[in-house]
Amino acid sequence: MVRHHHQHPPGTADPSKDRRGRRPGPPRTAEAGLSLLVFFLLVFTHVTYAQGYRSAPGQVERFTVAAPLRPSATPIYVGIDKGYFKEEGLDVTLLPVETGEKGLNALLFGQADAAGAAPTPIAQSAVRGDRIAVIATIAEIREANVIIAKKGGGIAGPGDLRGKTVAVPQGTGAAFFLHIYLVAHYINPAEVRIVDIAPEKIVDALLEDQVEAVCTWSPYKLMLLEKLGANAVVLADPDLYLQTINLVTTRDLAARSPERIEKFLRGVVRADNFIKENPRESRAIMAKRIGIESDLYEREWSHYNFTAVLEQRLVLNLEDQARWILRQEAHASKEFPNFMDFIDAEPLKAVHPPAVRIIGK
Repeated sequence: MVRHHHQHPPGTADPSKDRRGRRPGPPRTAEAGLSLLVFFLLVFTHVTYAQGYRSAPGQVERFTVAAPLRPSATPIYVGIDKGYFKEEGLDVTLLPVETGEKGLNALLFGQADAAGAAPTPIAQSAVRGDRIAVIATIAEIREANVIIAKKGGGIAGPGDLRGKTVAVPQGTGAAFFLHIYLVAHYINPAEVRIVDIAPEKIVDALLEDQVEAVCTWSPYKLMLLEKLGANAVVLADPDLYLQTINLVTTRDLAARSPERIEKFLRGVVRADNFIKENPRESRAIMAKRIGIESDLYEREWSHYNFTAVLEQRLVLNLEDQARWILRQEAHASKEFPNFMDFIDAEPLKAVHPPAVRIIGK
């Protein structure tokens, strides 16, 4: 292709150049306006990033969380107490519940936007086909569940549980722990009289000799240990089962309003950092909520790891629990859930990408 060069007539000035022979740039007013625009965009981006993409003042959305009244939910209570959720743009309403099952029911009936639950009620909900989604694990607890009996009641070790009456709230992580504890010690669960009981009645059931042992968690565990003192017999196996507390929402809410979920998770992450740096104040916040002032609470604190993650072992744990649930006659006709469909990693990836460690997510 031949390019044609248009020349100006001889003896006339080149109109594309100024008097000094330079080609003029854009008018100074446009150049200045463009520079100011770039400057303000850079400042806005820096401020937004520094604030963690928080909502502007006044843009506060409502968010209800059904949280278990137990130490494992500390990040939720700390986030509310320290105002982290509000700073992220959420007005969080707390709905205290005794069990994860009750929290999930509140979620499914539209009374909550998120709920904290152990894997057992989550697996049960998945087996039923409920449209739920786990968005984060917020606590890992070693020795979360224990079996407690009284001295002199004929229980001194695992083998003594045969033929005894043991109370445990069905549908909870404690019920699953009791099952695997018995199996791990070569005890057929059918050899133990297992009775269902409301969590809040656990303490009185053992103290008043209504049962010979109970399987429970904190704060009821701490209450019993404090009341029984040296007369308590504790059967535990911290290496047998690592319990988690997980945040769950509905799939519809996660799809319809992911930004609200992300705001809540940012508040949880900030609470996690506060807990690590201020364990004593964090315990005080939680102790006030659950009414525990015992030094036993401080000693138990080392069993807890507060961090917002999604790990592969959660999927494996849920699968183990689903197998246990489906072996029960009432669920014999149910299909085995694909738990990858019950985990939504996108909100946590948006808040803290390295915290998502599930293959395929």
